[in-house]
Amino acid sequence: MDTPPLTILLVDDQSMFLDGIESLLARLPEVQVVAKATNGLDALAKVTLHKPDLVLMDINMPHMDGIEASKHIRKANPATRVIALSMYGHREFVLELLDSGVGGYLLKTAGKDELLTAIRTVAQGDQYVAQELRTLANKADRNHDREGETRYGPLTSREMQVVKLILHERTTAEIAAELFLSTTTVETHRRNIMHKLDVRNTAGLVKYAMERGWGA
Repeated sequence: MDTPPLTILLVDDQSMFLDGIESLLARLPEVQVVAKATNGLDALAKVTLHKPDLVLMDINMPHMDGIEASKHIRKANPATRVIALSMYGHREFVLELLDSGVGGYLLKTAGKDELLTAIRTVAQGDQYVAQELRTLANKADRNHDREGETRYGPLTSREMQVVKLILHERTTAEIAAELFLSTTTVETHRRNIMHKLDVRNTAGLVKYAMERGWGA
């Protein structure tokens, strides 16, 4: 008996990228694209409807970014495996997604052969990380992420608020007033955020936040 093709949901807010991936996968009898979505909320709804074997998920999307959508998909339909796609191999993205249980992380610069390898690997229940990013995903690196801490952790909700206000060019004093915090506390949050995201300055922080889609 022939094995049925793997069903796949494609998620990206750029229609040209969606069409390109769909065209590539259409040539492969072992996979079948069952639906496409252009944001995280739409992806979650279509996972519930179609229950695909795999989701190829962009990170930077409106309404709900790929990181949050991946977490919701894992809860809504644990049998669906997620492969995250990004233009950037940001350390925080890689660790947060792998810790949330996604099946793989690929750069959008990956070629056809690596994409197919990732799909086959994840479909078998294993985890696939782009070759360039494997050092970041190393277990020892994750467990010794910061001095005095035992595991990696993403930004807290308060830290996310601070990041978004920095994006809107708020000063430390203005952030403190808006969040009802002391300026010392805000500065502490900023230092912790920089350390967690492994960035050295505000430009690096902005680059990270824009990739998450927080600049909208």
